[in-house]
Amino acid sequence: MNGPEEKDQKMQFEMNNPEMNDPRMREFEQALSRAMQRVEVRAETSAKFLALAEEAERKRLQGGGGFRLIKLSNGGRVFAMPRPSAWMGGAIAAVLAMGVFIGAHVHEQHERKMEAQRQFETAERITDETLARTREQLEQRGINLDQQ
Repeated sequence: MNGPEEKDQKMQFEMNNPEMNDPRMREFEQALSRAMQRVEVRAETSAKFLALAEEAERKRLQGGGGFRLIKLSNGGRVFAMPRPSAWMGGAIAAVLAMGVFIGAHVHEQHERKMEAQRQFETAERITDETLARTREQLEQRGINLDQQ
């Protein structure tokens, strides 16, 4: 979309955004535009890149399956991963499903533990209050249980 439409859009954008009237912002936009211009790659660079890609693919196929680091003739290295097999998708789905169920189970156990803790603390509080009332009643009758 290089052409009059783009220039119209740019003008419209600048009119709607007052910060674009700032000379520093315009300079930044121009520098950004220059930096992002398309650069043609030399044919020999493309040929070298494609040759290295072919070499890496050949070595990947020769080496068999599994993760590995392939060393290229130019000294570069490529990390190769095996192509996904048909069963891998199902295996990943099974592991994720199992993780969800285990996570739910762990959460449920945690909730049960927290509920048991709350019940224990409530029972402990009731016992302490009852014991305090009993001691108070005994003290009123002249019986002192404090052994000092």
